[in-house]
Amino acid sequence: MVETKTTKISEKKLSKLIGLLKNGDSFEKEKAMEGLLAFPTKKVVEQTAQLLQKSETNVRMVAVEILKKIGYCSLETVTDLLYDENEDIRVYACEILGSINDKRSIPYLIKKLHEDNENVRNTVCIALGEINDEQAVDALLDALNDDDWIKFSAIYSLGRIGSKRAIVPLLDVFEHGEEEVSFVACEVLVDLGGEEILDEILEILKKWDRKKRGDCIKIILEKENEYIFQTLKEKIGDELFEHFLNVIESEDKKSLNNLKLLANFKNSISCETILNSFKDVDPNEDEYYEKLLLFAELKEVWEDNIEEFMDKDEEYVLPFIKVSGIEKIKIAEDVLLKKYLASSIDVKREIVKNLPAIIDGRGLSIIREAVADPDGHIIGDAMMVISSMEIMEMKDEIIKIVKKGFFDVRIKALKALIKLDLNSVLEIIDQFVNNGTNEDKKLYLSVASLLSSNQNFPFTEKLLHDPDATIGKATVSVIGQFLDNERYMDLFKKLLMGKDIPHEALKVIKDKKLSLFKDRLVEIFINVNSGLWTRYYALLALGVFEIPSLFEIFLQGLSDNASLIKIGSLKALSDLNDKRALPYIRPFVQSQDEDVRSTAEYVLERFETF
Repeated sequence: MVETKTTKISEKKLSKLIGLLKNGDSFEKEKAMEGLLAFPTKKVVEQTAQLLQKSETNVRMVAVEILKKIGYCSLETVTDLLYDENEDIRVYACEILGSINDKRSIPYLIKKLHEDNENVRNTVCIALGEINDEQAVDALLDALNDDDWIKFSAIYSLGRIGSKRAIVPLLDVFEHGEEEVSFVACEVLVDLGGEEILDEILEILKKWDRKKRGDCIKIILEKENEYIFQTLKEKIGDELFEHFLNVIESEDKKSLNNLKLLANFKNSISCETILNSFKDVDPNEDEYYEKLLLFAELKEVWEDNIEEFMDKDEEYVLPFIKVSGIEKIKIAEDVLLKKYLASSIDVKREIVKNLPAIIDGRGLSIIREAVADPDGHIIGDAMMVISSMEIMEMKDEIIKIVKKGFFDVRIKALKALIKLDLNSVLEIIDQFVNNGTNEDKKLYLSVASLLSSNQNFPFTEKLLHDPDATIGKATVSVIGQFLDNERYMDLFKKLLMGKDIPHEALKVIKDKKLSLFKDRLVEIFINVNSGLWTRYYALLALGVFEIPSLFEIFLQGLSDNASLIKIGSLKALSDLNDKRALPYIRPFVQSQDEDVRSTAEYVLERFETF
């Protein structure tokens, strides 16, 4: 029973709310209901109960919902409804008392269980289960002798109460009752738990024919309880497998939990069933990977029947290849090639990606097919495999792809060639840098980190002054990776002393926290002739140094005319974390510029966090 603080409601307001429940539109009824629930008093309960006499169904339903929530305020009013001449109202009363969940109502309900009609008796049984108290057990046990549909409700309510006194009577219903009632009793008995109860159920099942026994076991297995499953497996052995398989096959989507239980039966049918379940799952879902691991647990069954599984439809071969890769199960090259040639792009990719782990052979026949495939993804995957397996025979094909093809595939090919033949790579890069297209140059820059500083230097030195600005900017980022080399540092210093300073250079200083350039950054910032964005990035780089002496410099930026510089100065002060800045920052919370204002608010929040 829910306790709520009692409040008063005037007669006038109560009358108005009741009137709206009677005659208002749907919106008014909803508001009236909220209003009455806000005043849980005896008077409100009494007035609401009178609405149950109305002929309009929607009015009665609203009244029932209200009484379920506040009927405890006048339990006598609700119990009196049990004796109304209208059967519907007596049924409503039982429903309300069940929701109120007040043990004081149990004697009233039990009395109706012995003297009222079928509808009321059935609702009484349900209500007693909701109240969930031991004192209702005897009455519910008596109801086991009632009509089947009332017996149904009594059984479920006994299950909710969980009384051990119900076990023997329910076992009797299970053994001798009509099939549907019997199965309900079985379901409740299983929930009551315990190996002894399960033993009793199994002893009874032995007397039944196979079909009825199977239907009942299916109900038990649908609980998806591992303890019950293992107990049944121990008691009835192989017969359980057949019944459990029927449970799984009846599911629209195979339950992962049931499949985990099925994996206890290490046989080919279990493998087939788990493998078939993949068609219901998106490969991107977590459940897909869990099923892969589950299938992998049965490898002792399927690893000797690889060709049989490889002959299946694609939707089954795809997860089979994935699992073979996980478990490093070897598959004959001729078998893989045959499947590769007959498959879709998805299966082809899976075969190629897993080739190093699953190939029983060198894999050359498959790699040659993959490199010649029209799909760029497959070619790219093949490049990665060639690299990991160091397949030197494919060097000439790789060089062709490096020089011509999709850009992302060329990158993978160049990375593979670096591992196979570095000298060829350096010759190709030299051609790219001196005579290549912009894409050729970008291709080199994308793999520059895989080369040494000495190997890169002549190329970066030339590309730094490339007429294409995007090439020059990308080259600066590469130079930033090798600043521990004196030659690269000299290049970098010259960049910073130039007139047009690449923003990428300032980003490198920021990312690497190169405080040796502090003074140069200050010069760049205070020079109003420097580009706006150049000054901004200089500010951000200065901020990460967290040098207290820069405090005045950052304050100076707050007075700049450009909003971008104000924003950069606010961020720099935030990085400095000097609370002396707070009085200077707070006024910007009122700025007319939304970006400046939001930055100031963010900075103040950071100060509060520190």
